[in-house]
Formats: sequence, structure tokens, C-alpha cells
Amino acid sequence: MAQIIFLHGASSSGKSTIAKALQARIEKPFWHISIDHLRDAGVLPTERFRSGDFRWADVRAAFFDGFHGSLKAYADAGNDLILEHILDGWMDGWLETLVGLLSGHDVFFVGVHCPL
Repeated sequence: MAQIIFLHGASSSGKSTIAKALQARIEKPFWHISIDHLRDAGVLPTERFRSGDFRWADVRAAFFDGFHGSLKAYADAGNDLILEHILDGWMDGWLETLVGLLSGHDVFFVGVHCPL
């Protein structure tokens, strides 16, 4: 069973800062995983989305299905995770999907709040 710290909060609420601080202090090696890492690594053809060559709405569901499935794969392989994610209301059922995918693992859900 993997241990998962699930950081949920609005964009720019401090999730990444919290994740880095946790990694520096926790005695076990926790992977810090977020969609921002994929975006910043160039996994997505961001410029082509911006230019209109591709429509994000056409690929968004498949992207998140794949991302969520990868989290299960990391945890099932025994990796402890600090997961940074926004549970977007646009995609009904994300929370339920993640609960199902990560069942069997020890998940600590943390709501990160900040003033407007």
C-alpha cells in the first residue's frame, strides 16, 4: 500500500510550496506529481493549443483519464506520492474516480485554502 498526500486547492494557493516542504522533511522518498510538471516539461503541445491548431476541449477528458490512471499505476507499484491536483467541477465525477482508482492505498486529503 502506498501513502498518498493529496493536495487540493485553487491555482496559486501554495500547493507546490507545501509539496516541496513536505519532500524536504518526510523521512521517506515521496514523489511530487502534478499536471504542472507535465505542462512545464513540454509533454503537451502547448503552443499548438494556444495557436488554435488543437482544441483543449477535444483532448481534455482523455488527458485527465490518462493522468488519473498514471497515479494509480505509480501507487500500485509502491511509490509514495504527494499529489497536487485541482478537482475541477467541469469534469463531474473526478473525486469519485480518484477514490476508486486509489482505493487500497492510504490517502490523506488536504484542502489548501487561501484568501482571494
